Amino acid sequence: MGKTCRHLVAFVFPATNLRFRSRHNQSHVIQHSLRCCRTKKARLGSKKNAVTEAIRELDSDIIAFQEMETFAGGSFNTENKQLDWVLKNFPQYSAGAYGDAAEYPNTQPVIYKRDRFTQKSQGYFFFSETPDVIYSRTFNGSWPAFCSWSLLTDKQSGTDFYVYNVHFEYKSMGNRSKSAALVKQRIKPVVGNHPVILLGDINAPSFSPTARKLKSIPMHLVKPDGATFHFNRGLNLIPAIDHIFINEKFVQSGNMKRLRKKYDNIWPTDHYPITVDVTLQLEDK
Repeated sequence: MGKTCRHLVAFVFPATNLRFRSRHNQSHVIQHSLRCCRTKKARLGSKKNAVTEAIRELDSDIIAFQEMETFAGGSFNTENKQLDWVLKNFPQYSAGAYGDAAEYPNTQPVIYKRDRFTQKSQGYFFFSETPDVIYSRTFNGSWPAFCSWSLLTDKQSGTDFYVYNVHFEYKSMGNRSKSAALVKQRIKPVVGNHPVILLGDINAPSFSPTARKLKSIPMHLVKPDGATFHFNRGLNLIPAIDHIFINEKFVQSGNMKRLRKKYDNIWPTDHYPITVDVTLQLEDK
């Protein structure tokens, strides 16, 4: 039977959200309604209420965070107070792409609604000459940057799908180019056989060489709705740098939208959450 996957959202408050909704069709095609939201800079502080309201309003099934860290100096911190706070306020979620910080980088988790999904596997790779060495520095020696990923199973359909969550370094075009090349190398063997979502802050516009390299995986880049980084002031001065890519097993069924909204006069993040409806089509087994 068919399932519909609706609403893919990208957020910037250190997270990326996905939302699935299902319904039975008579087309014998599985369609999932997926919503995905991504966020940057998870230092909550005075933004806690705004972040809470944004997450509640988006009501995503899956959220993939970026820069969700409790900074304590050094390579890592075993605590992630931001994630603890989100899970406390939204107990319907479980955390994936997450683990002991000594063994798994814990600042880009993927959280998902536990009544809808289970996590089958997870992993990471760093944008580095030694990508499988945890916390290895980038190609030019700058601060570590990486991709976290989660292989999730939709309980209703039994369908497995990958969510890749990236954050590229912002200063160096060379770093971004090499990071995109590594993402392509790692994801290309997967996209032919599995539904794949790739999203995050690539710190580059949709027409950049970095984005073109990711599109050549091949992945479809969902057309941006406008600026995503707004300087925490609602200033739309540069093209979108936060993007959502889907492979051919997804069909876009709506335009991308941004959540350009304050809560009690406070932005939840310095990036707008972005959303799009997609349909995942799979043949019956």
